[in-house]
Amino acid sequence: MSNIKNLQMWKTICTDERVNITKSMLGLKTTASYQKTGSIIDVRILEFSPADGERVKQILSAPKGEIAKAIGTFRPQPVVNGNYMLEVCQSRDNAFLAVQLLQFVQMNYETVTSVLVFEGDEAKAVGRLL
Repeated sequence: MSNIKNLQMWKTICTDERVNITKSMLGLKTTASYQKTGSIIDVRILEFSPADGERVKQILSAPKGEIAKAIGTFRPQPVVNGNYMLEVCQSRDNAFLAVQLLQFVQMNYETVTSVLVFEGDEAKAVGRLL
């Protein structure tokens, strides 16, 4: 499991009013939770092949109400050292999901999408993709 403070989308997540950030007594551990439900937010980093990464990019660029339809039966397969990297912050109750897609270009991961935040049924639909 990744540390939320190491994500490129960290600044956006910690300033989002839907997310509550708490630190342990010595500041060694940072915990994020979804404000509405109090559910802990877990962090994952997934890497994808160029083909799967392009499809994920298309899905994430679909209009908000049509994302579940765009996903269909597609299930990307994570790979080691992929060309695309997806940062994922997902609440344990699946009611909140924040993602950002990055692509490896010129020896560095560059952002492909802005930080996308989903709540409710949409969060659950996109969560099933992952």
